[in-house]
Amino acid sequence: MTQQSSALYIFIVTIVTSVFTINVANVKCKAGFENVGQWCFSFYLVSKSLSDSIEICTKAGGNMVLMDEYRKIEMLRKHMKEKGLIHKLTVKNREALIKSYQEIREVTTYQENYCNTYKTNRLFKPAEEFYIPNAKLPINFNGNGRARLTTPSGFFIAKSSIPSAGYGAWTKTRVRKYTVLGEYEGEEHKIEGNSPYSWVIYEDKKKEKRHFIDAFSPAKSNWLRYINCARNVWEENVYSFVCDNLVFYMTTKEVEPNTELLTWYGRNDGLMLGITKLHPASELDLNSTFYIRLSYMPQDFKKNDLKYHQNWFSNKHDIKDNKIQYGILDSYHDGAWKIQRENNYTYYTGEDGFSVPFVCEHQPLDVK
Repeated sequence: MTQQSSALYIFIVTIVTSVFTINVANVKCKAGFENVGQWCFSFYLVSKSLSDSIEICTKAGGNMVLMDEYRKIEMLRKHMKEKGLIHKLTVKNREALIKSYQEIREVTTYQENYCNTYKTNRLFKPAEEFYIPNAKLPINFNGNGRARLTTPSGFFIAKSSIPSAGYGAWTKTRVRKYTVLGEYEGEEHKIEGNSPYSWVIYEDKKKEKRHFIDAFSPAKSNWLRYINCARNVWEENVYSFVCDNLVFYMTTKEVEPNTELLTWYGRNDGLMLGITKLHPASELDLNSTFYIRLSYMPQDFKKNDLKYHQNWFSNKHDIKDNKIQYGILDSYHDGAWKIQRENNYTYYTGEDGFSVPFVCEHQPLDVK
């Protein structure tokens, strides 16, 4: 750097520093907001969902944090550390979420063990105590009634509890956890259709070769076609998995009599139904990391990515025009901060959503 450039650099830094110092000294904030640097913030340590956070900030006369410069984020972090706020940041229902994630892992482990055992002993008849085979078909029957006729003893087909879902599969008696309800039957073909009864089977690790098991026709399927898609973890009591190019259905909990059997259909079908199945613990560390919500941004439906969002109400990407919102979380772990995206976790949290402490901001009232 030349002497002239060096002098210019020092001159600019001096001006910026001077202006910044003047702004800090004269910032005026609304009641309930704190002056932090040249900004006005309000810290809410009671955990709330994203939608509630936005509403509370709006009623307070501001909005969530405007993510317009990194210096602001640094000042927020420094302020929270100096005020001892970090260790007061708690995730609502944290223990329950950790437990439900552990249960997912346990089910997955059992499924993997079952699949390995099946591949080893596929020629042996499984014990009916934990495996429910199809009911035997009569010699003469109406072909279109085949699926219903395969319904085993202890189960029945009746109107689903889910609106517009048609028929569903129900229990007559108590069913044990980890009971395999059998294999999903249907026509096998290579061409993907629009049938909601179709499972895709990938034949290689790269997912380049595949075929489909389509239970659309009641004449060419079994009773498992009537098990509908769960809308949340409390409804879900059946786990669907692929093993040896077959689809198995297995209970994930003790199922009481007169309970509808419901499973997760998979990501694509879930999106069609407006349901996202994503556990917060699959992306966030709920054990030893502290979280606070700073802001939010909408999804760009056309490009399916996230656009920068200034999130003042005059912004064209405002919440009024976008139903899908992603939260912006600041996380603190072992002395380090990191910005993380907050996705839709309502399948596991309920409609209230993922709840954490949050920050509101408003523009300074005046600078004299």
